[in-house]
Formats: sequence, structure tokens, C-alpha cells
Amino acid sequence: MALLLVGARSFGQEKYRGGIVYGPKAAFNISAPEGWVLDNEAGAEQGLPCVLYPKGSSWSDARTIMYAKVASTQYEDVDKFVAIAIKEMKDRRGLPKEKIESGKTRDGRSYFINEYPATKNYSQWERAAYVQLPHAVAYIVLSSRDEPSYRKDAPALTEVLKTFGYLEPKSDREQH
Repeated sequence: MALLLVGARSFGQEKYRGGIVYGPKAAFNISAPEGWVLDNEAGAEQGLPCVLYPKGSSWSDARTIMYAKVASTQYEDVDKFVAIAIKEMKDRRGLPKEKIESGKTRDGRSYFINEYPATKNYSQWERAAYVQLPHAVAYIVLSSRDEPSYRKDAPALTEVLKTFGYLEPKSDREQH
């Protein structure tokens, strides 16, 4: 189960500017892009401790949302994780447009983004960014209720990736 610790609190709807996503084998921090809110409470019941949505909306009513996670411990290789995800979603979602974008995170880690257009069986327009971490895979998903919202909001995923930073685990001795 991933947990989210948060940085400085700010005023108004902007709950947190940034947060740390903890997984079983890795952790990373991200920040909300301009015009977005990072929320560590709204998605918790769905097992999503780090969600983002545009200011002026909420997790439940936003046309576009994002969530960030670390893949389960059985996945250490990003390419294997993505291949299994595509295989598991193929019947319902069809095949994605693979590696529509790639680049480097703030701390120089390579990422790539796959696009998952809506189908007759799945109405959401989505893109997912995948980042290889030491012995783990991080992913951030942007999901929109319709294509116009998707086209408008899709660049926000790249903005989040520009803030992404892997956190080195500390030994028990260093933590005391």
C-alpha cells in the first residue's frame, strides 16, 4: 500500500503543491502543475493516495484526473510491467499507441508515455507515463472523460514528469 506524505500546505483549494508517493520498494516526489491540485485524501478509498485534478473541480467531478503509484513488488522492469498491462487490458481497451512521447524526469530518469484512446467498451481517454526506478516501476496516469478534455489537459502529465524525483532509500542506521 502506498502512502503520501505532503510538503508545505498552501491557501485556498490548492491542498498541496507537492507530495511523496511511497511504494513497497521505492518512493518518488512530484508536484502539481500550474492550475492543478495535488490531493492525498480524495482517492484514498480507491487505493490512490496521490491524485491530481484541475483547480475549480474535485476528484469526483473533474473532466480530467491524474493519479501516481508505484507498481506492486512483483514488477521491477518497466517494459515487462507495461507488456503485462497491455495484455491484460487488450480485450477491453484495445491496443495503445505506444511511446507517443519520451523524455527525462527532473532527476534525469527516462520515461515514456503510452496513449489509450477511448473504445466502445471503455469511454475514458487516457495516457500513462512509466518510469524505471531501481528495482521498481513508477507510473502516472492521466484520464479524461472525453476527447476534448483529454486534448486540452494531456500536457499536464508531462509537466508533472518535469517535477518527478526518485527518493533514495535510507538505511535503518541513517533514520535513527
